[in-house]
Amino acid sequence: MYNNGFIKVAVVTPSVKVSRPMENAIEMIEILNEIEAGMVLFPELSITGYSLEDMFYHTSIMKKSEEAIKYFLDNNTFDGVVVFGAPFEYKGMLYNVAMVAEQGKLLGIIPKMFLPHTGEFYEKRWFADGVDVQFEIEFLGQSVPFGSIVFNSDHYSFGVEVCADMWGPLNPSANLYLSGAEVMLNLSASNEFINKTESRKLLINASTFRHKGAYIYCSAGVNESTGANVFGGDKIVSEMGAIIAHKQDFSFDAEVLYADIDIAYLKHVRRSNGWFKDARKRNKMNVFEVDFTSNEIEFEINRKFDKTPFVPKNNIKEAFDQITSIQTSALLRRLKHINTQKTIVGLSGGLDSTLALIQMVKTYERANYDLKGIIAVSMPSYPTSDRTKNNAKKLAKQLGVTFMEKPIHDIVDSQMLIIDHEKKDVTYENIQARARTNILLNLANKHNGIVIGTGDMTETALGWCTYGGDQFAHYGLNAGIPKTLVRFMVKEYANYLPEVKDCLIDIVNTPISPELLPDQVTEDTIGSYEINDFIMYRYLKFGDSIERIKTFLPDSEEIVDNFFRRFYKNQFKRNTMPEGPKVIFTSLSSHSDFRIASDVFK
Repeated sequence: MYNNGFIKVAVVTPSVKVSRPMENAIEMIEILNEIEAGMVLFPELSITGYSLEDMFYHTSIMKKSEEAIKYFLDNNTFDGVVVFGAPFEYKGMLYNVAMVAEQGKLLGIIPKMFLPHTGEFYEKRWFADGVDVQFEIEFLGQSVPFGSIVFNSDHYSFGVEVCADMWGPLNPSANLYLSGAEVMLNLSASNEFINKTESRKLLINASTFRHKGAYIYCSAGVNESTGANVFGGDKIVSEMGAIIAHKQDFSFDAEVLYADIDIAYLKHVRRSNGWFKDARKRNKMNVFEVDFTSNEIEFEINRKFDKTPFVPKNNIKEAFDQITSIQTSALLRRLKHINTQKTIVGLSGGLDSTLALIQMVKTYERANYDLKGIIAVSMPSYPTSDRTKNNAKKLAKQLGVTFMEKPIHDIVDSQMLIIDHEKKDVTYENIQARARTNILLNLANKHNGIVIGTGDMTETALGWCTYGGDQFAHYGLNAGIPKTLVRFMVKEYANYLPEVKDCLIDIVNTPISPELLPDQVTEDTIGSYEINDFIMYRYLKFGDSIERIKTFLPDSEEIVDNFFRRFYKNQFKRNTMPEGPKVIFTSLSSHSDFRIASDVFK
């Protein structure tokens, strides 16, 4: 089941009856009849139960297990892939295996590689490991690959490992990922004790992050024997280092966890990741390759998307401190290199210049520089509001920096006269922006300092800046910070700077505007910054197409079209932007992460 780059999977902990394989097979069929997904994962040894111990030796159990597997294959009408666990005997050796079925066809059998034999586990007492197993065998009248397998379809590929295979220093999943699997399934019977769930999450997230993949984990439940251990039915789905679904219920009833895995995202990451490509060249694992069917079917994607993905939701203070450290370290290194303690910044009373000024102050405090070396310049023009002008002045004074007010009315009038222009249009707007930059550059010359650019990453993406105006500076301090993250930082600073708290709150609440025309509001033209940042996030991190992003924003298709029209049209501005620090996972700087020609896309 594949739709718009996603696959829907179901992770099931059944109410297993230990030592009663046929009852377990019947229950699995009943569960499958109710499930809507493209792939279903059951726990380790789900046909017999995990806690049989020495009963695994008995012929009657092995015979009943084989009969149950046959019944399952004969009665499985589920339109997708099913992965379940069973004991399996081959040439006198007993293996703990995963079986992969597509309706009545057994696609493959995967033996557990690493058998735990320490603490509460005694698996080597019963089973042989599958380290050297790679055969084509006959089972239940079918020719079946037995060993390490990558299963391929038109839309995605997957591999399978069993329980402890993920806990050791060498994991089958690593080689399976490098052999092309994007999704890994793990059938498990992992007992519970304090903090073990967190250990599982840590291992699984580390694996998906390193291998640019997804991981589906399913453990046995409380119906296993509790003679010495309790199994909690832990179910985990991870994608690219993050848990996207988790459920641990300790339920005696069958429980199902659904998840939507973003296969398109995984493919994008692998295409663009050099480490993964290099590692694939070095992978020497011999695997079977088996085809399966993945139908493209529309289904409801239940995954929740963060509306403000750039804004920290966890460890907020840590994220705030790290952003501050990045920005202040970047600026201080630049000042030390050019041997100056003078910086000039245009202070408008808006979010961007406010954050830039605060981080400049923090840089100077860190280096014990005189705050008067920061020159904050307000340059009001005809459209400038009293609110922003007063906030700029108040902020500079309260922070203790040098403040200058340099009105640009006369310069604007002069430039309009020189070029014989009267209309209050984009030319009029750009004259103001370039006049301000000219003043800042001249002040930098006069004071032997540098101009600090205040433009943020979202404005850079949209080209919402004047070429040769606010697009230009000696160093772009905010260039790596999206607008929603700028707002977050200023709001957080209101909690830590009581002397300017009221001023910062008012700045946060002021409608965003370049104030180049009377009553101008930026979001009336380009759309909500929250939506634009979501679009930018999906495009830069997930590689989403315009069409795919529109499916996530069905009420904002016009904003999506406008974003991409502006994004490609304004690449020439990014190709000449000043240097500045990378702060999030990527950057739009042509000096760093994002490199495309200015005349290729429209």
